[in-house]
Amino acid sequence: MEQEILNATKTYLEYTIDLNDVPSDEFLLLLIERIIGEYKKQRCYPDDMSTEDIDADVEKYFTLKCGYVAAEVIPAMLGKVGSEGLYSLVDNQVSKNWKYPFPVYLPDVIPYCEVI
Repeated sequence: MEQEILNATKTYLEYTIDLNDVPSDEFLLLLIERIIGEYKKQRCYPDDMSTEDIDADVEKYFTLKCGYVAAEVIPAMLGKVGSEGLYSLVDNQVSKNWKYPFPVYLPDVIPYCEVI
């Protein structure tokens, strides 16, 4: 799954930015792992759920978000590199502000639940 997201991200970035500015695969994989971790946190898996079951669930549902992650989330994260934790900046009539380094926005994540 990570490799699929990496390939989609590299393809997107090659068409949108200068080829000399495309980050290394290792750096992109680091961002992808962060996004998958954030997805797992938003799903709120039960404590007694096995790692294999969590990975299967992530593989099943997170792959639907690959295009969104490649075209929206990672480019937004790359735009914040070098200014982590910036809270407010107004420069040449462009305003930027954020509290957290690399905030991950994954809309429509539904918490995990089981039928009892």
